[in-house]
Amino acid sequence: MIISMHIGAHCTASNALMRGLLKNKGRLSEHGVVIPGPARYREILPEVMKKVKGAPASAETQEMILDQITEAENCTRLVMSHEDIICMPQGIFADGKLYAKAEFRLPWLRNVFAGHQMEFVLGLRNPASFIPAAFAQGGGKHSYATFIGDADPDHLRWSRLITTMRQTCPDVPIKVYAFEDTPVIWGRLIREVAGVKGAVPLAGALDMIATLMKPEGITRLRSYLETHKPKNEVQFQRILGAFLDKYADPALMEDEIDLPGWDEALIERLTATYEDDLYLIEGMRGVTFIS
Repeated sequence: MIISMHIGAHCTASNALMRGLLKNKGRLSEHGVVIPGPARYREILPEVMKKVKGAPASAETQEMILDQITEAENCTRLVMSHEDIICMPQGIFADGKLYAKAEFRLPWLRNVFAGHQMEFVLGLRNPASFIPAAFAQGGGKHSYATFIGDADPDHLRWSRLITTMRQTCPDVPIKVYAFEDTPVIWGRLIREVAGVKGAVPLAGALDMIATLMKPEGITRLRSYLETHKPKNEVQFQRILGAFLDKYADPALMEDEIDLPGWDEALIERLTATYEDDLYLIEGMRGVTFIS
């Protein structure tokens, strides 16, 4: 069995991705892909991780947890999503790093399913919008200074987190995607996480782009796709991109950024650094970039 685990990051449409997978649960089950409801594993999985820690779970423990997660008989691929599996939002910048707890939490997770193949799925996001969104989600009553701690936004790199993941779990391949691309790659992302080919019809490819477009635009897009069937994924993405350019709702496309000490110069630096970081990640061994 292959266990595909979406591990975050926070604020990269984790819940929407799970809804998209669950929408296709029946069709995917025909291909041996099981999508359990999050309630079946989001509490028990961290508990088992703390118990096994640095030692591979016994065959009995693995069988026990899989029995609790799924009752399917013919499961060749199990897909789960838990954006808090590394840490809660308030711990994202602990020790001045980006997801520092991944160094030991992900090996614990790997040990839970030691007898099976695994892959991690990780969403990335421009720190210029990720940090404000993460603070809004996890800051609570704390100030921004307390939330960000010793982390320096100018020195945060997703590539360093991925390098840590490759070093601590070298047998686990990683699939990554950029949150900014999700409106046009949504259908492909669902397929990649589910591990099925394009010949398998899946619903929901327009769900993400629909949240950013004017009602008139999404209506016209659906009508256009009915009469102009895309020949391949590249053509499909180009069509989505063209309609998004024309019918995007500006109010839904803009991020409000109001953090102490932030200015346009910092946002531009973070964006430029992020783009360079994505280029670096795209060439990393053991990493599939869903672009």
